Amino acid sequence: MSTWETVSAKIGRVHPETLSIARELYDKAKAAGHEIWYIWGLNNEGSGEHKTGLALDLMVHNHAAGQWVRDYIWANRKRLRLHHVIWEQRITSTTVRPGVVVKMEDRGNPTANHRDHVHVLFFAGTYQKPGTTTSTSASTLKRGSSGTAVRRLQQFLLNVFPAYRNSVRYMPGRPLTVDGVFGRQTETWVKEFQRRTGLSQDGVVGKATHSKLKAHGYRY
Repeated sequence: MSTWETVSAKIGRVHPETLSIARELYDKAKAAGHEIWYIWGLNNEGSGEHKTGLALDLMVHNHAAGQWVRDYIWANRKRLRLHHVIWEQRITSTTVRPGVVVKMEDRGNPTANHRDHVHVLFFAGTYQKPGTTTSTSASTLKRGSSGTAVRRLQQFLLNVFPAYRNSVRYMPGRPLTVDGVFGRQTETWVKEFQRRTGLSQDGVVGKATHSKLKAHGYRY
């Protein structure tokens, strides 16, 4: 069975939290008798989701290993801050039709169809070790707030808004910087999220907005 050093040799410049998750998946799969023989993560040298540093490709030799990895990720989706997982040409998302396994188009070969690896994308946030649970408490976030919670919110909004690309008011000209500072930019995006989900557009992430964000897959 491959060592962690070999498996992670070219994982790339992923977020530290993503690297911690990769190590957890490798260790847990190994303990269960399954092998992840190579992991791609990338970042600046990647493309698409891999350019974020929040995505992983977990290469496996057989169906049993891939299925185990996919199911482990899904079972721990809240703690791992999962956005979506793809295995054997099927995607399961926490934000779009949450929990529904959706068959994808045929892309022509086993790798493109995710039959030799599990692809996974996470939201940004603090890594929580196995045995910990995601907090259900939420503090109010508003203009002037700063820190990890604001950074998570910003990353979440960047991940969710592409789902609204057909909206007349999609915001391509209003970039959002993931800097952990709740400024005018972030307030504008929060107001747009509130508008689209039927909330009062005050730009403050209070109890009602937290509830709507959570319904869309946000974990704070």
